[in-house]
Order: sequence, then structure tokens, then C-alpha cells
Amino acid sequence: MSLQEKIIEEILKDKSKPAFPIPLSYFDELPKIWGKKWNAQSEIGKLEEVLVHKPGPEIAPPIDELKWYAIREPIDAKLAAKQHDEFVEVLKQEGVKVHYLSAPPNPKGPYGVLQRIWATRDPGFVVNGGAIISRMSLPFRRGDEYYWARRIMELGCPILYTVNGNGTFEGGNVIWLDPKHVCIGRSVRTNQEGIDQVSRILKAVGVEEIRVVPIPGFLYNVDWPAGGWAHLDTVFGYVDDGLAIIYPPGVPFDFIEYLKAKDINLIEVPPEEARYYACNIVALSPGKIVMGGDYPVTRKALEKEGVDVIWVNMSEFAKSGGGPHCATAPLVRQPGPKLE
Repeated sequence: MSLQEKIIEEILKDKSKPAFPIPLSYFDELPKIWGKKWNAQSEIGKLEEVLVHKPGPEIAPPIDELKWYAIREPIDAKLAAKQHDEFVEVLKQEGVKVHYLSAPPNPKGPYGVLQRIWATRDPGFVVNGGAIISRMSLPFRRGDEYYWARRIMELGCPILYTVNGNGTFEGGNVIWLDPKHVCIGRSVRTNQEGIDQVSRILKAVGVEEIRVVPIPGFLYNVDWPAGGWAHLDTVFGYVDDGLAIIYPPGVPFDFIEYLKAKDINLIEVPPEEARYYACNIVALSPGKIVMGGDYPVTRKALEKEGVDVIWVNMSEFAKSGGGPHCATAPLVRQPGPKLE
């Protein structure tokens, strides 16, 4: 028995004295109070638990409102629901425990517009010890964070921080290279104040390096290719230890230099596949990923590098602006490989 264990035993056993504080850190005590060591501070460590939301009619706004929602093509809501079921079945077959968001059907947020809440990646994300709650940027997503925070508390995950003030921050802009190195996209959906707030928490949970990546956006034209990108995960995906896929026009060149300096091998995604979010993958474990379509050029390049690619048809989600990465919020992941 360690000295710490002896001290705890004495505190609990001897009731003739006033109780003293238990000499355990928050992280050591996490399983005792919060049920498990909540942590998803990785992109490629083995995925154990996720949060998803099956879309309803709200995923398909009226045709005359598509531009307002930054959608380029009409969406088939029934097909999207079917595709989501098939995607979730793949996750379950791979041993991932799936939790549902349990948001109300056709949710309307604080501004009375349909919440396009299917992308559970964005309203928050889990780090070492609990969750950081986002503050969504655009009116049709603002308020998603309420449903996300409520649900993870139901699941027993503690909330470490909520983005506030004038900060905006969305989880799709977070890509981990390992538990100590993270890339954060700054875009129309995540501003510098939000990044500054979140960075303080990330440093407190063991992150040593935060790379901010400016993402090109839009003014009035959201059509391809002028519409830019909302999140880093639409142009950059980490798939294995030292291996990533990237669409170079979506990031600054110095970000490419940064990745190369870390000996990360980059597979370039062609425009015709980037347009439908080939980079938006979710890793099940190092070198094993789910893609949201059969992107032949990218898939063959990945398989040549030894990556196990599972693809599911998520065409309606690509029309909606994302894919498997957007559709999953990891709640528990193993740490995975570390950068050398």
C-alpha cells in the first residue's frame, strides 16, 4: 500500500477526528466520481465511445434558403437519415459504443430558425478530464451547444469550460496530432477570442503546442470553389501516425511546412474529391478510417500507405457540408501514438 493510500485509509477509518481533504488529484479521482477517465484528446487512438444525432427534416432547408444555410445542393432528408443509420451500424460493428444526442425533432434555436444539429462534432469536444462546450457561430447552429451539454452531463461527463463573451468556437476546427499537439482552424465559425479561451484550458490538460490555422471563407458567394471552408476538418484529416490527407488550397502554405517539419506524410486530395469533403474522415484506430464516399484517388493513395479504408455513402451529408468527422463527437478515445 502506497503512502497516499495509507493516508486516505486513515482519513476514512478514524471518525474520531475531523475529516481531512482526500489527497487525490482531479484526474486520479475522475473514475470514482464521474464513472470513467473521460478523454478523447486524439484523432487516431482507438475510438471507444461517440455521440451522434440522426438528422430529421431540418437537414434539408427550403430550396430558396439554401444559400443562407451555405448549402450548395438540395438535400434528401429521408436518404440522409438512412445513410446515417448505415454509418452508425459501421461504428457499432467496429466495437464503438454509440450514444444519441436526444435533441427534439426539428429543433429551433434562440433565433427561431431550424437548427442543423446533425454535426455533433461542433458543439463541444472532450479533452483529458471532461468537455469543453463550444459557442456556435452562425444563427442556424447557435443553441446546439445547449443540447450537447445537457446530453453529455446525462452521460456523466463533466464540463470543464464553456466558451463565452464574444468568443465563438466549433469542434470541427480541432484536429489533434497527438495528445500534446493540436491544430485549430480560425474561420467564419471560430474566432480568435474563442481560440484564446479554449487554449487556456487545453494548456491546463497537457497540451504543449497549439497551431492556429487560418481558413479561407466567403463573403456572399458560397458556391464552389469560391465559398471557402467552415472548419479545418473539411480540408485536413489525420489518419495514422505521421500520415494525413490535405487539400492545400484550403490552408496556408506555412501550415503545410509546419506538418512536413514534423515528418507528417501528406496525401494531396484532388479538387473534385475535396469538393465533397474527402478529407472529412473519422479514424477508428491508427490507420483504420471511415470515409463518407468512395473517393477513388484519395482512397487508393491511402491504401497504398497501408491504411484500412471503410467507406459508407454519406452523399447527403457532403451536400450539407461535411461527413463522418462532422457526424461524430468522440467521448472516449485511447491516447494513440505520440509525435516523436
